[in-house]
Amino acid sequence: MKTFIHRAQRALAAALLAAGAATSYAAVPQAAIQPAPVGGHFLDRSAALNPQGYTDREFWISGLARTYRASSTLRSDGKWSAYVYSSSTPYNTPLLVRRPSDPSKFNGIVILEWLNVSSGYVLDIDWANSREEFIRQGYAYVGLTNQRVGLEGSKEKNPTRYAQGNLPNDDISYDILSQTAKAIRDQYGVLLGGLVPNKIFATGHSQSAIRLVTYVNAIQPLERVIDGFVIHGRGDSGFKLSSGDFRGTPSSTVIRADASHPVFQLQAEMDVNSQSETSKAVDGPKVRYWEVAGSTHTDEYMLSSLQEVSTRPRVVCDKPANRMPFYRVQNAVYSHLVRWSINGVLPPTAPRITRSTLLGRIQRDSYGNALGGLRLPEIDVPIATYGLDNSTSSSEFLDRFACTTCGSTTVFTATRLGSLYSSRDDYYNKYKAAADRALQAGYLLPADHAKALAEARIAPIPR
Repeated sequence: MKTFIHRAQRALAAALLAAGAATSYAAVPQAAIQPAPVGGHFLDRSAALNPQGYTDREFWISGLARTYRASSTLRSDGKWSAYVYSSSTPYNTPLLVRRPSDPSKFNGIVILEWLNVSSGYVLDIDWANSREEFIRQGYAYVGLTNQRVGLEGSKEKNPTRYAQGNLPNDDISYDILSQTAKAIRDQYGVLLGGLVPNKIFATGHSQSAIRLVTYVNAIQPLERVIDGFVIHGRGDSGFKLSSGDFRGTPSSTVIRADASHPVFQLQAEMDVNSQSETSKAVDGPKVRYWEVAGSTHTDEYMLSSLQEVSTRPRVVCDKPANRMPFYRVQNAVYSHLVRWSINGVLPPTAPRITRSTLLGRIQRDSYGNALGGLRLPEIDVPIATYGLDNSTSSSEFLDRFACTTCGSTTVFTATRLGSLYSSRDDYYNKYKAAADRALQAGYLLPADHAKALAEARIAPIPR
């Protein structure tokens, strides 16, 4: 895959840069980029990344941002229209940039994450989930703080470093995303140390995903500065274009079928469980939608990675967090998005999680695991129930929120495991067959397939 992308990079770089002035993103205002002091920034992972051949730097992006309003009723089919309402709001906010130190390792793809702010400060969710894939394939990564609460959280953690930050409201968040993408493309000499970007993919989780729904449906048709999107953990609808816009969003919204660039929607079972309409989304030439059975909004893998840069002690939940490896599916999504965006190879489709006809409730097997959906070997050859419920004795809101969204893992008793699998070899052979199916279907990458088999070898199966 990497070799293919390097060939594509050389072939496309000149054409993309030359064509930039002729595309609609030329209307996006030019932002100013300034390097921040080296080290000590919020979400600094340089100690772990430098030995892996990655740099981790912070920059400031500033300028005058635009706001938008809807020019017609926002419909549930996502075919929204918008116009620039104002264009003079000053802002100054940090950018987190991680990239290969060796230019030859860069695959030409930049992941631009709308950093999550649900906790009151920024979290690099996509990096937490797909860092292994990003590093082994040579992606560059940019984490953007474009919501006020996220910047204020950084100021609270480090008042001196972030005192100059200015985000007066969230209405300008959409344009700051566009301006950042334009800066990556036009000012790569500063932001990426000279690495030439071929494609820029925007991504976001949870609240950020909901805002990206609005961006894809209303802003992307105007600006077209982003080459593809990964939206995961979204709600049924999007956010308003601006706080003063009287046209609110409908209660449920799909991604517009006529999207100009590829949009990959990835949902955990927990996300699907709380929604009614989103899972009815129709796959098309520019839209894919996957639902991962047994997975939760956050999980053990994500929380462990976020804990590496968290200033909060790890919350103790009443049950172990969900261990369904959702992140492996997310890794596959990025691999598919590259091929989809560069040469039009459509990603595979995936079955939807099974619901009851009458009430729409998720249907479950005798182990309590979901039926249907995109199925990893952990759910087809189970050793646990992957639940959506958890709790904590802590009274702090963030602790309760973390435990509520991380679900649970209840490992089967030795008696049940013994009734399912006659030996460890029996379990491994069944697991491998399921993993092979997921690999062949395109839901697992070869590297993650190999990792999954290695873990299956040491699973707690009675002899």
